[in-house]
Amino acid sequence: MAVLLIAEHNNAALKDATHKALIAAAKMGGDVHMLVAGHKAEAAAKAAAKLAGVKKVLHVEAAEFSC
Repeated sequence: MAVLLIAEHNNAALKDATHKALIAAAKMGGDVHMLVAGHKAEAAAKAAAKLAGVKKVLHVEAAEFSC
């Protein structure tokens, strides 16, 4: 079974809480998929894709997600 982890980020980088949540999600077993939703959050999505243990990154861009 896959685990969906919603990334906390500032559109440019992932926040430390996301890394801690990834460690916990990985311990559950199965694949970890990470959702990066934001406005101009491509850098955060690319960083998420490089993390060990992340099988798939779902990246959603929308102006409504701007801070």
